Amino acid sequence: MRLRVLSARCALLALLALRTSTAGAAPAQFLPVGDPLEAELRVLDLYEPGPTLPRLVHLNSRPLQWIELGPDSAWGAVTGARGLALRRLERARAREWPGGASVPGASPRLVERAWPGDLGVTLSTGLEGARSWNGRESDWTDGSGVHVRTALRVERWLAYSHLYLGQLAGVRTFSDAVVYGTDLAAGTEESWLSYTSGTRWSAQLGRSRWHWGPGEEGSLLLSKSSAPLTGLMLHTRIEPWRADLFLFDATVHPGRGEQLAAHRLEWQPRSWARLGVAEAARYRSDGWQGLYLAGVVPYSIVQRLLDQDSRDTPDANRNNVLMSFDASVRVADGSRVYGELLLDDVHARTASVPNKYGWQAGWDGTGAMGGMRMTWNAEYTWMSRWTYTSFYGRAHEAQDRPLGWFEGPGTRRLRLRASADPGRDLQCTLVAARTERGEEGLADAFVPGTPPPSPATLAGVVERERVLEGELRWWPATGVDLAVRAGRAWLENAAHAEGAEEARWRGTLALRLTR
Repeated sequence: MRLRVLSARCALLALLALRTSTAGAAPAQFLPVGDPLEAELRVLDLYEPGPTLPRLVHLNSRPLQWIELGPDSAWGAVTGARGLALRRLERARAREWPGGASVPGASPRLVERAWPGDLGVTLSTGLEGARSWNGRESDWTDGSGVHVRTALRVERWLAYSHLYLGQLAGVRTFSDAVVYGTDLAAGTEESWLSYTSGTRWSAQLGRSRWHWGPGEEGSLLLSKSSAPLTGLMLHTRIEPWRADLFLFDATVHPGRGEQLAAHRLEWQPRSWARLGVAEAARYRSDGWQGLYLAGVVPYSIVQRLLDQDSRDTPDANRNNVLMSFDASVRVADGSRVYGELLLDDVHARTASVPNKYGWQAGWDGTGAMGGMRMTWNAEYTWMSRWTYTSFYGRAHEAQDRPLGWFEGPGTRRLRLRASADPGRDLQCTLVAARTERGEEGLADAFVPGTPPPSPATLAGVVERERVLEGELRWWPATGVDLAVRAGRAWLENAAHAEGAEEARWRGTLALRLTR
């Protein structure tokens, strides 16, 4: 029944879309979450926006669409720190906006065709991947191999597929490899069907990643570091209030009927401030439930309504609700501070159940030194014990990875980054990080009835890791990206063994050649 309701809703959405007026050719493509260009958008947000500069709507709720960045204009005319960011964005935008082929460094796709009636198709292929070494062994990262991207645009509709044939560690544990005895597999992390009504609203159905929050390395409720999710995203822009609403529904474990529902509001009351509030719920059902799918009722109330409708089986409707609040403020040109607060469980009336929460604080900045653009970030993330966990099987995870902060519960992490850009094509980065990890993970939930220790403590023998690494990146064109990263890691109480110490070199060679 629920699947039939969902099918009817999707059919109604399609009917309404077909009844709308046809739009001219517009760049409805999404900028993938985690794309290096997101760092350039963060730089632009450090300054007061101008009338000819990109419109940075819902920067803390991604992915973004190219059309949302504003009309085709002379971005490259701006100088300084913003000028470098705009030149990098402009050469990528040239692949989306008509007439952009003359931009230096803009690599055309292998196939680009457009016909009357707002019909177009594109095809891009290439080699992408990375080889990592941890001081003991080396291996290809997942997804390393041949990549093929195709897009078919019909009026406001866009069908996009990004397939790869390459490395997928452990594929033989759940499927057949392409070549027997190897980890060679075909897969996708980003393939979807979307409908866009200008900048007013859009819908996306398929597999992708999402990132809600201002964090650079990751966020706490829904992060770019999570596994890719298959779901439905609806976005609406309320321009008079400079606000954006998002509804998101996904299936995180099809075999067990584990579902995720989330909704978010991002508001920009001033050009220098962004505020966000979001809520997510993990629940079990054969399909997406109507009230979760609608997203107009707080999820804690949704559970009560479902319990009211099925009083004989209340436990079947039990969900795990999390909330997050975030803010980013530009305190001066070239400087911004931000923070996020995650509430998993907060109990004011009893001490028999521990509170579960986390928070993050950060600082972005940019300047100039010796004719080079300098950018930097300092970010600290604190997670209490048992955050994301659930003793009744509703952990906030997918594919055994947190949907939020990648280090998981019971961790502390301080990360410092400084980058120098001598020019548009070259970037040098230095990163230092310190991480503390308790012994408990996503599978270690607190069970009511047991004595609750303080959630602010770290469990067992705490592993401490310090990392210092540098990266040199050469990025001369949209289809050419080469990065070399090397560093050293120091471990105390390695693998949570008291007194065990390790120090090892590590490195990564990453390559992307696409056409």
